Amino acid sequence: MFDLFLPLAFMLSPGALIAAGNGIGFSGLLFGIFLVIASLCALLTTGGMGHPAECGPVGKTVRAFGLGIIGASRMLACGALGILWLSEAGYSANELIAPWLPPAACTFTLLGLIGVAALLARTYRGAILYVATLLALATVGYVMAMATQPHGLEAWFPTMFPQKTPPLFPSDGDAMQGAYMALLALLGFDLASRPDAAKGTRRALLSLLLILTVFGIYLWGGLSATDPFDLAHSTVPHLLVAGLSLGGKGKQIMGIAILCGTFSAILALVCVNTRHLLLLVRTPEHEGLRRLFSLLLCTGCTALLALGWATEPRLAPLVNAAILCWFAGYAVIQCSLILRGVVPPLAILALLIYIFAGWMTFQRVTDIQFFLYAVSGIALCGLILSFSAFSPPAAAPSAPQQDTQTPPAQPTKS
Repeated sequence: MFDLFLPLAFMLSPGALIAAGNGIGFSGLLFGIFLVIASLCALLTTGGMGHPAECGPVGKTVRAFGLGIIGASRMLACGALGILWLSEAGYSANELIAPWLPPAACTFTLLGLIGVAALLARTYRGAILYVATLLALATVGYVMAMATQPHGLEAWFPTMFPQKTPPLFPSDGDAMQGAYMALLALLGFDLASRPDAAKGTRRALLSLLLILTVFGIYLWGGLSATDPFDLAHSTVPHLLVAGLSLGGKGKQIMGIAILCGTFSAILALVCVNTRHLLLLVRTPEHEGLRRLFSLLLCTGCTALLALGWATEPRLAPLVNAAILCWFAGYAVIQCSLILRGVVPPLAILALLIYIFAGWMTFQRVTDIQFFLYAVSGIALCGLILSFSAFSPPAAAPSAPQQDTQTPPAQPTKS
């Protein structure tokens, strides 16, 4: 069950909520179809990431390289997305929940709690992740469900606001942006997959069903409460919907969702990256090394925050590099499925979709030079991971079989 909540936690992050809200504004009800297509691509990808039963040497090499690229992208995302979300969560906590606490204090307190949770044993760490993820899921679902109600009289129900008719596609919409935002909102579905097991598809399916339910309510509630143009161009569309549906209380509830979503998403990234590093040193069950790697990852995020990288202009190219290479890793996994002959038509379609996602991410880049440096670093780290962490160890030579044949019976003298 611990692996089930890893992708769900990441898909409830503030970044995913912003992507979903913007996508709803760009494409209206059509965003639901984009989410379904992205989910099918996700299930196909997680199936290709698991340990293949039968695969040739070329397919295994391509799959290992794809896993390496995805692993390196996750490590960069842990730092780049981590400090971005932590800084946003600090400001949200200061404005919505604890105005007496400075934003920097909120940010470092949240990071300290993540570090403490990452150092705990698996059982306690899993329990904390369950609670934080379910709390984020429940708060987002509640606020968006209240946005579907036209009016209410109780304090915890919607205030009076005009109910809108959700459009199938807005008059000033952008289908390409809506499709890209659907892929971006479901980024991280692969956190449950393991290179040495074939259960990733089942775990991803459960997570996707839960997140699709929440995003479906978000879709209807957001279009019922707000104008699609406002959703598409808002930097915090989830807070916009919460404020319109429940007023100040709605923003406070969504603030809790932002804190819990940030906590669980970064904790999930730390756990998955720690697993990668343990595979790199060929000691996947070493508890002392796991805690050391977790401490190093959290210390790195603390150092970046202390150095002011939360407001650094070069943070955006790092985020885009991590996202683009993550999509590129998905595309490489589709190439391995094509080489193995596993549903080639669907794999080709998913490959084209992830190439589209990478191109749309590249369009957002401003500092091309720094972005290319980051992509080159990810490619190099992915190559190292692919041939060390994700390549299966060579099989031990089998012992020579003993001759078990019964010798022919000797004729007996009469």
